[in-house]
Amino acid sequence: MKLIKHIIPILVSVTSFQVMAGKPIEPIMVTIPSGSFEMGSTQRESTQPVHTVNIKEFSMGKYEVTVKEFRQFIEATNYPAPTECRHELDGWFKLASKGNWEANALNTSEFQPVVCINWKAADAYVKWLAKETGRPYRLASESEWEYAARAGTTTDYFFGDDKDRTKVCEYANTADLYGENILQRDVKTSYYNWDTGMSNCVDHSAYASIVGMYKPNQFGLHDMVSNVLEYLADCFVDNYEGAPTDGSPRLDGKCERRATRGGSWHWNNWPLAFRGRIGPDFAGGVDGFRIALDGSAPKQSKATKRFAKELKHAQTVEQKQRDLIAEFPKAVSNLKIKQKGNFVKLSWDKSNSEGVEGYRIYRNRVSGNMFTLLASNITDSSFTDSNVGPYKYDYTVVAVRNHLQSNYAEPVTTQAGWTSISDKVEAEWASEFSGTAISFSSDDNDRGGSVLTGSVGISEEAVIKYQIDAPKSGTYQLEYRVATPRDTKGFELLANDKSAGKNKVVKTGGYHDWATQKGVSVFLKKGKNTLTLKSLDQNWKLNWLQLKLK
Repeated sequence: MKLIKHIIPILVSVTSFQVMAGKPIEPIMVTIPSGSFEMGSTQRESTQPVHTVNIKEFSMGKYEVTVKEFRQFIEATNYPAPTECRHELDGWFKLASKGNWEANALNTSEFQPVVCINWKAADAYVKWLAKETGRPYRLASESEWEYAARAGTTTDYFFGDDKDRTKVCEYANTADLYGENILQRDVKTSYYNWDTGMSNCVDHSAYASIVGMYKPNQFGLHDMVSNVLEYLADCFVDNYEGAPTDGSPRLDGKCERRATRGGSWHWNNWPLAFRGRIGPDFAGGVDGFRIALDGSAPKQSKATKRFAKELKHAQTVEQKQRDLIAEFPKAVSNLKIKQKGNFVKLSWDKSNSEGVEGYRIYRNRVSGNMFTLLASNITDSSFTDSNVGPYKYDYTVVAVRNHLQSNYAEPVTTQAGWTSISDKVEAEWASEFSGTAISFSSDDNDRGGSVLTGSVGISEEAVIKYQIDAPKSGTYQLEYRVATPRDTKGFELLANDKSAGKNKVVKTGGYHDWATQKGVSVFLKKGKNTLTLKSLDQNWKLNWLQLKLK
């Protein structure tokens, strides 16, 4: 460690000397020919209407801007880059933590894409580079990016549609089986059952990858599908009504958010036509950029050629490391479940992959949630869990070989039991629900827990059912922990299929501002009762219920 501390200042001083002594490293550029294409997709409202865009010849960075390239800008300008970075690695609503473009929890190489910056810093970088080189470097527009990424194709990706997500690992660094292994090992979180899930392949990178490690598209551009999200020049507008058709960026509106494209190693990939957005001050661990320039790609300078040679060496070493990674075992098959009271017995067929050392058992806190490790080093093909709660769980099993685990077996689910109302009834303990989904809690009193929400919060058609066990017959006061940006009609409460009344959910301030509110009184018989919440409106979230005997 002492040796490293002595080496780093020398490397930094050499970089500083190169910037001061001559022109800075210019990105390796690729010429994108002029043409027209149909921009957008009918798969999402934000990508409509599909419209024809005419693109002039321009050039685009072959790779995303790296830490090494960004370093020269910081050292030359002393630009005040962000000093906090949202990583979201070990907690999906984790607040920003200390870290910047140079030193953060996720970067390990000068040749990874620079992250933990923000849109303003990326914009400042391209303006500085343009001034230093005399070439008008800039951020690409949304239409230029989509045109360049598609490279003349009309499928979801430039390599096809890939509905099963089995091919993408050849072309991109995405949420995959290798990343799932490292994520479970390092921070005990999972891509499975989260957002868009994970791809059914192995890309051999758990975090951001050194640029250019995957196959390029037909124009010779690398990492367009996924590695880090890429900032663009456009202001984000909700759809393409009135969008430019000449390839220029859209700069109308309030411009409170900027457009992004592509996916990242920490999220699954999505079709090239899909759009993203981000606030200009937001600094995240998966957000970066690449550079554009009018006209054909310029001749490479000496600094650029030197950078290309160093990058090639880094890519070669990285590939040798990846070649050493063992093959993953095949997934476990025929997983079955038997349940009796508080006991669950799992059984499965032994793996036919050679060299399997054992199995790991995963269970989530509630059905539909992320899997966490329950047991490891299991050498038999069965397992008994004697610690089963009254709500639904999912179980799955993986085979393990050379410290690498297979993909998850098809999950099995317990039957919901009866939940005591002596304490809070968590929203996610529902025995059945529709029109809503489980997500992570942003409630300060329950950070790391779960809530019921959805794309518009809980939907207007949502139905949520609970099986509860009342200690006494009597009238109970309903309370509920909710978050909403507006006053809503709330929900109707039914006890044992009979209406007990309607309950408003009043404005709390926003989706991350939580408040406890009172509802109707409801009569419950001693013992088993069913409670049903029928949503009457959208834009609200539910953390828990509580029933107090009057």
